[in-house]
Amino acid sequence: MEKFLIRRATIQDVEQICRIMQETEEALEDKSLFVCDAPEYVKEHVEDNGFIVIACMEDGDAAGSFLVRFPKEEEDNLGRDIGLSHEEQMKVAHMESAVVLPKYRGHHLQGRMLEFAENCLDKESYHYLMATVSPQNPASKNTLLKAGYQEILTKEKYGGLVRNIVLFAVLIYELVGPYLTKLSLSAAGEIQHHEKV
Repeated sequence: MEKFLIRRATIQDVEQICRIMQETEEALEDKSLFVCDAPEYVKEHVEDNGFIVIACMEDGDAAGSFLVRFPKEEEDNLGRDIGLSHEEQMKVAHMESAVVLPKYRGHHLQGRMLEFAENCLDKESYHYLMATVSPQNPASKNTLLKAGYQEILTKEKYGGLVRNIVLFAVLIYELVGPYLTKLSLSAAGEIQHHEKV
């Protein structure tokens, strides 16, 4: 079995990360499944506004990467999509741009890089781990679901591409628990609904 080193990327890894993204995009029949990031965007997120995890072979050749972004005030903060307050939006981390070269698939690298990235996060600062995934990409979606993420909603993102928005499951109850409890009690007849006259 092939061995991989999973670590945080440095500025020296930017070229390899961009190559992985390009090769992954080129190998896809359906280009809507993955939106390739520009080199400037990758460079910006190696040390600022987030970080990048990279999976390498023992010889140093990169097999995959996983970009984590802290959207803060940005318009595309997924916290806005699920109705988080401005204060809570500042605690959102985007688990995005996960790519694995086709020849290295089957080693669960996306899930391993996701776990590594989660362990790198400051849990005091970031309470909401969120991601988008194409409904046509069951492999990536299953990786997130197995890791404890739950689908919250589906909507158009990135200029009209349909995406599922997922949230780390530990936070699900805090957000929707009271609502689900009310629904359950209502269904059981424990809560009476009165129409307004």
